[in-house]
Amino acid sequence: MTTYYEDNIQHISEELKRIDLLINLQILRIRQKKEVVDGFQGLYVSDEEINTILDDTYPANDDADHHIQTLIEHIAGIEPEIEAKKVESLRRGISLNLPLLANIFGLTPFEIDVVLICMAPEMDTKYERLYAYLHNDATKKQPSVDQILKILNWLCNTNEEKLYARQYFDASAPLFKNQILRFIESPEEEKKSLLSRFIKVDDRIINYILGFNQMDTKIEPFAKLIQAQTDLEEILLPEELKKRIHILIEHRERTGGELICFMQGPYGAGKKTAAQSICKDWGIPLLAVDIAALINREVDFKDVISHFLREAVLQNSAVYLAHFDCLFSEDVKNPSHKNIIFKALEDYKGITFIASEKPLELDGAWQKNLFKMEIPVPDSGLRKQIWVRYLTGTFSEEDVNALANKFKFTAGQIKDAIMSAEKLAVLHEREDITAEDLYEGCRAQSNQKLSALAKRIKPKYGWNDLILPKEKKEQLKEVKNYIKNKGVVYHDWGFDNKLSLGKGLNILFSGASGTGKTMAAEVIASALKLDLYKIDLSMVVSKYIGETEKNLNRIFKEAEQSNAILFFDEADALFGKRSEVRDSHDRYANIEISYLLQKMEENEGIVILATNLSQNIDDAFMRRMHFNVEFPFPEEEYRYKIWRSLIPKEAPVAEDIEFEFLAKRFKLAGGNIKNIIVNAAFLAAEASEAIGMEHVIKASKREFQKIGKVCSQSEFGKYYEVVCK
Repeated sequence: MTTYYEDNIQHISEELKRIDLLINLQILRIRQKKEVVDGFQGLYVSDEEINTILDDTYPANDDADHHIQTLIEHIAGIEPEIEAKKVESLRRGISLNLPLLANIFGLTPFEIDVVLICMAPEMDTKYERLYAYLHNDATKKQPSVDQILKILNWLCNTNEEKLYARQYFDASAPLFKNQILRFIESPEEEKKSLLSRFIKVDDRIINYILGFNQMDTKIEPFAKLIQAQTDLEEILLPEELKKRIHILIEHRERTGGELICFMQGPYGAGKKTAAQSICKDWGIPLLAVDIAALINREVDFKDVISHFLREAVLQNSAVYLAHFDCLFSEDVKNPSHKNIIFKALEDYKGITFIASEKPLELDGAWQKNLFKMEIPVPDSGLRKQIWVRYLTGTFSEEDVNALANKFKFTAGQIKDAIMSAEKLAVLHEREDITAEDLYEGCRAQSNQKLSALAKRIKPKYGWNDLILPKEKKEQLKEVKNYIKNKGVVYHDWGFDNKLSLGKGLNILFSGASGTGKTMAAEVIASALKLDLYKIDLSMVVSKYIGETEKNLNRIFKEAEQSNAILFFDEADALFGKRSEVRDSHDRYANIEISYLLQKMEENEGIVILATNLSQNIDDAFMRRMHFNVEFPFPEEEYRYKIWRSLIPKEAPVAEDIEFEFLAKRFKLAGGNIKNIIVNAAFLAAEASEAIGMEHVIKASKREFQKIGKVCSQSEFGKYYEVVCK
């Protein structure tokens, strides 16, 4: 004879045999009292049918008392046998889930019997007929509270005991609070008294008891059970952070009990990875739920959270609440969600990781067990290691350094960028990704929210298109090299530890309109392979107090996440000298400028300010500029180059164009020259001719008129007649 249970099903099968004896006992009592009354066929279950199910006959005669006493003795004898087998199974290392369930939720033997009675119909349909027989109604196939109390009559011998047993069916009792049992819901059922209501075991609990460990279907769309595989030492995180994590692990091992760890950091910084490594050290899985996905679905939030935390208990896992900051959003649909989850955390006694991209002010009774941990964006040195770990193919150290310096990415963003690059390579039928694929993948990860306040400019110009004196070009190349070597200077050479602010790159472009400031910004963006955003000042500067600061904050915040270059064109109005305070408007204008100075100093990205009048720039701004590039009005030599460079190779050009004449006579900036060339091309296209000198002269006349310049004979010379036509 087997002295232990080999698995859960074997154990439950024997427990149900004991329940069979209890049901038999109740049937005998009913027959003894002659409570079953024959009625119309089909509305009740007959004695003969029940005898067939029980494979025995218990006539209601003088022997009934003997049969009842025999069953009671049998029940009393089988219980120690079941208990002994459970103990032996445990000794052999065989885990039985029903005793484990009782231990987890503090269930009494009475409550365990209630669970077995209620789950019996899920094991065998014969119990539906047995319960219908006990109800004397063929339609009532589930146990009611009253029926359960009668089946367990031998545990509830007196009316006082029965009244006491009602507490086990209260909403606050373990069986219902933990959703192990639930009342069958319908409008008719809700009107009934407690004793008349029918009960069902939750499907997830049934599967758990039987040893089938599928996740609760209610939380599957939002949750994932993660079996941690990565050790803490394998994760690329700052050493100081790893040290704090080790301290947390040791603290939990010493004290035990509940623990809540608030992890704050940007997307992909490694919050979930760090939580997994902690769980691996503790030998438990991690059950993660996406709060953002949950609050955007039409579900009962409280019910799902309750099932989620119960699942964590059943899985013996830690809890990971991703995107927790969504509960604090100004546009959150239901503010009560935050209160629901706070209350749930107060009652939950396990290990919880709260993950947020934003710093949050958390409150609640669970604060006493709260530990806070910031997971920052990795520094340049760590980013290099992450790129090397995840990159496939051959890339030089220079390529890796450039990526690490230009894109302030988290590990998650780096992996996403590489994945995007791999997809691009597939589309272009390349086996290996290229550096260009990587840069395109990086730009794809950049935050696109800047588009609300800025216009993205796709760079089209290169160094050869930029017609400037040699010294100015060298200055612009120094700007490019600053970004290229930023990692070496700040990280490798330790300047990062010497500077708390001012680690970004602020550049001032000054010069008359059309001298090439915007083109230079495009050239730098193209050389660095970064996005360029031109700020629309009309959407930034607001007449309402405080709105300008909010807009500036949004711009700099999004720029940092976008790894983009900010280009403030014609910024004189915003960046002008602070005035004396004559009225409240002046005072608030100065506050706006001071706020901008603060954001520029905090910013670690690239900001280019363009102004037509550098003398209008405040001294405080000038001190914060790393480069000041003045764009001179082009001399004849550079005007000639501009005229020649602006005509595309594909365009048909007549031989009569005198570029030397145009450069010498027309003292115009590059922007004006570009307008003339384009207008001349349209005039030639209309006439179905190649672009000739007459088209250029006519276009020049229109440009002169536009800028308020007189078309004099001294400037147009022999072509003055064309102007006068």
